[in-house]
Amino acid sequence: MDGAAGISPRWSGDQVRFTTAGSVDDGKSTLIGRLLLDSNALMRDQSAALGEGDDLDLAALTDGLEAERAQGITIDVAYRYFSTPAVSFIIADAPGHEQYTRNMVTAASVSDVAVLVIDVSRLDAGALKSQTRRHAAIAALLGLDVIVAVNKMDAIGWSQERFEDVCTAFRDVAAALELPRVTFVPISAKRGDNVVHRGGAEWWRGPTLIEVLERARPRAIRRDGRLRLPIQVVLRDGDRRLYAGRIESGVVRPGDSIRVGSSTTSAVVNLVRIGGQVVPHAEAGASVTLELSEDRDLAAGDVIADPDVRYVREVVADVCWLDEQAWSPGRRYILRQGTLETQARIEELRFVRDIAELSAREVADLRINDIASIHLSTRDPILGDLFTELPNSGSFVLFDPDSNQTCAAGMIREVLR
Repeated sequence: MDGAAGISPRWSGDQVRFTTAGSVDDGKSTLIGRLLLDSNALMRDQSAALGEGDDLDLAALTDGLEAERAQGITIDVAYRYFSTPAVSFIIADAPGHEQYTRNMVTAASVSDVAVLVIDVSRLDAGALKSQTRRHAAIAALLGLDVIVAVNKMDAIGWSQERFEDVCTAFRDVAAALELPRVTFVPISAKRGDNVVHRGGAEWWRGPTLIEVLERARPRAIRRDGRLRLPIQVVLRDGDRRLYAGRIESGVVRPGDSIRVGSSTTSAVVNLVRIGGQVVPHAEAGASVTLELSEDRDLAAGDVIADPDVRYVREVVADVCWLDEQAWSPGRRYILRQGTLETQARIEELRFVRDIAELSAREVADLRINDIASIHLSTRDPILGDLFTELPNSGSFVLFDPDSNQTCAAGMIREVLR
């Protein structure tokens, strides 16, 4: 079997961010330890502390908190770094336990791809666990490509039939969630087979996990997208105002016509500066300072955008509910979209996704870890960008104005007004 069909050609950039996900004890921490060890990302004393042979404790590299070691689970999101000759990687190691789903959302929100680890030795005819389905749903909501690392293949004698059972079960989940790209790799994180180095079954002619990761495409860099530049601070340079922020999408050049804020006010870009130096253009990901043809009454939270930008007050959005307090009608929140903040209210709970059946069900309220579709209204206009087109500006966070508790992470799916 060849699992390389869904892989894109090698990307020419130099950095990919990925998150690990999956149910408790499926081997996420061990897999990350193996990636770090076999890619020579460890110091000599770190490698020596892991032990040898069957006593090798790879999970000890990542389960660093005392509470994690005591309970044998990952709790917090930890960021790890390693590289190959082709690409450098940032790993967001997310917890597998349902209690820490909000940490999984945090990790996925800054990632380009999700590596979903599944312990094949603990599945009955490929039946997937609830938390595996939940993490797959979160990856779908956030628009991530998914790599399914079918782990502990050595424990079942590298059975191709059992591997195929898992692939079939996950393809059904992927179809229900409309996951666009899924790649499967059979591995043994403990032994290192098909992680960085090839090994295990002779029947597997597909790529190793690291080869799949090297071909993952970063989603955050959108040089050909529409301009979105949230203003972080307004500066003074003599009599002129300068507007500073990070370009979330698109390109900006001197002479470009732009729209500023939610009004119909337009302007022309005079100068683009990066680090104090005047440059001919700046692309997504760059922190810049702009000088416009005329001073505008702008503040932090306003957005400099292309002339066709739209602002709205009502949207349909998918949310992952992160608050221990259930939603109740009439409750107000603060919506944060980039640097913009405004009051918001959930007008209607359209449905909650049933994790077991991956179907929509009608309920009266939202509870922690629910994934739902809502009708949302805002006091002030927000960017009407769809998450599928512009992930950075098409997403938002809801939090409680009194406690500052993060209540939900949301993705705009439809504009209503």
